[in-house]
Amino acid sequence: MKIKINYIDKIAISSRISSVLQRDPYTGSKGYYIVRSIYFDDINNSALHEKLMGVKDREKYRIRLYDYSTATIRLEKKVKNNGFGYKETALLSLAECQALLAGEYDFLKTRSEAVCRSLYAKVATGLFKPKTIVEYQREAYIWEPGRIRITIDSFPKTGMGSTAFLDFSTILVSTGEPGFSILEIKYDHYLPKHICNLVQLQNRDITSVSKYVLCRKYG
Repeated sequence: MKIKINYIDKIAISSRISSVLQRDPYTGSKGYYIVRSIYFDDINNSALHEKLMGVKDREKYRIRLYDYSTATIRLEKKVKNNGFGYKETALLSLAECQALLAGEYDFLKTRSEAVCRSLYAKVATGLFKPKTIVEYQREAYIWEPGRIRITIDSFPKTGMGSTAFLDFSTILVSTGEPGFSILEIKYDHYLPKHICNLVQLQNRDITSVSKYVLCRKYG
């Protein structure tokens, strides 16, 4: 579930859940970490348009790293199937990431992970390429008994069509209205009442807001 919230909502929810739930182990002393991704799309921008049209069965490919560190780089395929979502992932070395962004993708054929093989089939057409950088601050909490994860993503920035993913000096531009964040609640089977109470807000609707869509408005 995704809910668009304002700054006051964020302060209230952060105060509630931080006293009950455990912080994500990757969270540093600042209370958040930086998520930096580069998304792929085809020549027709299918991933963008399918999201805008609300297509129930869709997928997105991205490369992701955290806090500007290349120690852990993930290739991810994010799948939505009639409202339910899951991810396929594979770790990339820095050299593999650099190669993929440069259009050198043959190594994907030698990898055993399904996400690597499916991405190879797409990029081999020459019509499926990196599109833009998406970056934001993430505040994250977990509740292990129910495999529940709550995130608050703020200050989204776009590369405006730039694909210089590994150049951390690349200038990014803020997107969206000032002060808004995206509250996301992920769970497997059910959401306990005490968790519902922690994130309850008045007059806020579940939305299909997408950081990728917000950033693609700029390139």
